[in-house]
Amino acid sequence: AEGGLLNFGKVELGGGFALNLDIPETNLINISILIAGLLYFLSPVLGESMASREKEIHSDIEDAIAKYNEATSRLAEAEKNKAQADQVVKEINDSIAKDISEFQANLQSAAKKTKALQDAANDKSLTELEQRTQERLEAYIDSQAVERGLKELKGLTADKKQKFMDAAIASL
Repeated sequence: AEGGLLNFGKVELGGGFALNLDIPETNLINISILIAGLLYFLSPVLGESMASREKEIHSDIEDAIAKYNEATSRLAEAEKNKAQADQVVKEINDSIAKDISEFQANLQSAAKKTKALQDAANDKSLTELEQRTQERLEAYIDSQAVERGLKELKGLTADKKQKFMDAAIASL
């Protein structure tokens, strides 16, 4: 039976092992009985194992769905909180901008008032200086006129003195 119909020979795998492809020699009937027995005896164990594995997979899927739903709800809540925070930030920024503009307006108003007060004080000071200067000038002119008049009177001859006295008496 070396070259039989169903003899496909041996395939060496190395290390003293070989795959025997000669179907009549490998006893196909014994192998099929062995396989059928294994399936009969192992099918409940494999079935239970597969059922428990299926339950684990379903449980894992349900857990994943629950986690996904929770994450989605948390994301929606976080986005809502972010929108509220953005609104608060906008209100704060608007308030800051309003406060800045009010401060600038107050500062400009105060600067204008201060400038007006300084201008008024400067004008008053200038008027007072002009008035004092005018008074001093008039006093100086008067004193110079008196000094000149005295000098001229001292330098008058007796004739001119008599005429001046007569004119002064006549004016009274």
